[in-house]
Amino acid sequence: MKKIGVHLGLMVLLLIVLATGTLFFLRVYTKHDGELVKVKDLDGVKSNKAIEVLESMGLEGVVTDTVFKDGAKRLAVVNQNPAAGLNVKRGRKIYLVINTDKVPMVMMPDLAEKTSLPQAQSILKRAHLRLGKIIRQVDASVRTKNDEPVLAQYESGTNQILAPGTLVERNSEIDLVIGVPANYFDSDSTAIDVVDELP
Repeated sequence: MKKIGVHLGLMVLLLIVLATGTLFFLRVYTKHDGELVKVKDLDGVKSNKAIEVLESMGLEGVVTDTVFKDGAKRLAVVNQNPAAGLNVKRGRKIYLVINTDKVPMVMMPDLAEKTSLPQAQSILKRAHLRLGKIIRQVDASVRTKNDEPVLAQYESGTNQILAPGTLVERNSEIDLVIGVPANYFDSDSTAIDVVDELP
């Protein structure tokens, strides 16, 4: 009888331990104690604001990397892990990648007297630069309207010629002077920002 009582006692104790363990498991991995929170979408939010938002939710924001992303605001979140919408425990670290506050520099290609307008547009795009104003100028060496040679390259909005190899900010606009034949302006064509001579 004594052995049976001992066995029953052990079984009861085991059941109590199992029940306690199960309840603890549920408290940690389910919403029973309210510890799970849904991660907000922080894309485009400035890093300092994003960290404040996470802290208000009981989460910790950690900036792990900076990258350059075209079109994104400087110092704004461009990626996060865990992703938005996932449920995580309070106290969880949310890793953030933010857009750099410094625009990368790129090298100005050599366009003048070497390329036509269509070629220059393609080269600028590959160099992560944008075409600004097209300035058409009569040039005696140009025979047809389709030649469109590039005569000079300028920093947009200035009279400063950009030498090949000059470092400029990525996505900068580059103005081009394009050569046209003498009869160009006698046609129905409309010129953009005509100049008589190069400065």
